[in-house]
Amino acid sequence: MSLNSSSDTLAKSSSQRRARPPLLSIVVPTFNERANVQEVVRRLDERLAGLEWEVVFVDDDSTDGTPQALRDLSQFDARVRFLHRIGRRGLASAVAEGILSTSAPFVAVMDADLQHDEGQLVEMLERLRSSSCDIVVGSRYLVAGGVDGWDKSRQAVSRVATKLAHLLLKTELSDPMSGFFMLRRDAFDRSVRRLSNLGYKILLDILVSARPTLRVAEIPYVFRTRIHGESKLDSAVALEYLMLLLDKTMGHIVPVHFVMFMLVGGLGVFVHMLTLARRWIFRSWSARLWGRSWR
Repeated sequence: MSLNSSSDTLAKSSSQRRARPPLLSIVVPTFNERANVQEVVRRLDERLAGLEWEVVFVDDDSTDGTPQALRDLSQFDARVRFLHRIGRRGLASAVAEGILSTSAPFVAVMDADLQHDEGQLVEMLERLRSSSCDIVVGSRYLVAGGVDGWDKSRQAVSRVATKLAHLLLKTELSDPMSGFFMLRRDAFDRSVRRLSNLGYKILLDILVSARPTLRVAEIPYVFRTRIHGESKLDSAVALEYLMLLLDKTMGHIVPVHFVMFMLVGGLGVFVHMLTLARRWIFRSWSARLWGRSWR
């Protein structure tokens, strides 16, 4: 199905309902996800039938044509909104800007790679509307949850990251590393001015920053295998996560970038001193050996 024909179908189904403000806004950060964005909208249209909703894509100046694809979608479907960020990068800050751009009382966050289960959005919304909780988190680690296609090394990394996150949290949560959650807009407002906006783990940032502590509920979901595009997980993501932990631990005392500067500088001094020590040892050993050879 072509982009235009699919967009026409979505536009017809949304033309009447978007006369009223959305109850739910789904914020989707993107970077080089052109192959996925149309399918995201199609699945939301299917799963959220009967609800007033919108989707806010926040793109960090993708190079694969994602901005144009989103612009085309937004022209055909009033429920699709598109923020194009230039000169700024990072999932956490993209999510924050997307949430701030909407007036919907409930906001969900999910990835554009189709790995999050959009079928759980209705249950998340029902939990928020029928209980006193502030945020509902999709968990991979509850009994009915899981992950598809993870090798042992990635599972090990996830377990370590989760244990580190628990050191900061004031509430019980099985999956603080989840990128799939829904919260009340006023709950986000209680954390936004304290957000670090570092890295990819915006959920952890929100939970640690909120005052008072947010009331959390969890529902299970299965983290699916990516079909199109490439994973953004690399060493830089791990470093940004460590920077987030540092910022939440001591950022109110010492800026985290200053701490990283001192660590890098200290490492440089250590390597320099180690090199000097090795040269001194080598020269001392050579002098002794040379002296013995003349005896």
